[in-house]
Amino acid sequence: MNDFDICERCDGSGADPLQSFHDDEFTHCRDCRGDGVTLSFDELIEEPLRLSA
Repeated sequence: MNDFDICERCDGSGADPLQSFHDDEFTHCRDCRGDGVTLSFDELIEEPLRLSA
């Protein structure tokens, strides 16, 4: 079973696709936070709900 999927927003690069190519600073993708992978849908369903007080 695959626990991770390639991020659809950045195609696994980890860079924000909406940033300008001429910027000197690197902006991380908001969906994967720069990792390039996201949890698979099956994994999200099985993850318990975390409540905070």
